[in-house]
Amino acid sequence: MLKERVAIITGGAKGIGYGIARKFAEHGCHIVLNVHRDIETYEGGPEKVKGLEGLGVRCRVVKADVSDSAQAAGLVEETVKEFGKVDILVNNAAHAPHPISIIDLPEEQWDSVLSVNLKGAYLLCKFVGPHMKKAGYGKIVNISAVSGTSPLISNAHYNSSKAALNMLTKDVALEFAPYGINVNCISPGIIVTELLETVIPEGIDKQAFFDRFARHNVPMQRVGYPDDIANAALFLASEMSSYITGEVLLVAGGVPLFRSAMPAE
Repeated sequence: MLKERVAIITGGAKGIGYGIARKFAEHGCHIVLNVHRDIETYEGGPEKVKGLEGLGVRCRVVKADVSDSAQAAGLVEETVKEFGKVDILVNNAAHAPHPISIIDLPEEQWDSVLSVNLKGAYLLCKFVGPHMKKAGYGKIVNISAVSGTSPLISNAHYNSSKAALNMLTKDVALEFAPYGINVNCISPGIIVTELLETVIPEGIDKQAFFDRFARHNVPMQRVGYPDDIANAALFLASEMSSYITGEVLLVAGGVPLFRSAMPAE
């Protein structure tokens, strides 16, 4: 489905990013895995790279801070130098800090979250754009969050960054559409990743915690997993979505549908 395509996936060493990388690799896509620190510092990092290569594709790890213009440009140039092109961009890198009242929110934390979650996506779109326009082809998939449309309390920095990312998606889609470039966005709900598991109190069974949460908060009565997002990303990065652009696709088990529509306990 993506045979011989080349994809840059930011924040690709774990969670949703790695889930997308693996799904793409399973379908023949070469992967440029962007990380913000040495791959050896991620749990199972080198083994994950070997796992992708074991699927018969090439995998290049590029360390770069996507919120830094020079490093973001370098990520794209290294990709083009190595593979001769960039067909797919997945803007997944994000900061997801703990909730905090806007009254107590430090200005530097606001800047940090907006820099990675929004500026990073802007920079990568800016730098892959000329290559995709020249090729007359491209797929850009931004990873937002359901809180970009239905905000979580005390998360003004994160919610704002994701709401703005939704609009950036539409802006870039409109500008790039005449050049054969599709730009879409996935808005995940509660997805079980390493980061989410850290918020579970010690001594509590993780699966029981997620099952209980889903019963009370998710119409489909289950939480999501990286593969749920990866399947949607595969669709948006493939020719199956060739006539779709500027869309924000909710992958959230029915959240945020009207609460009364949820089944009773």
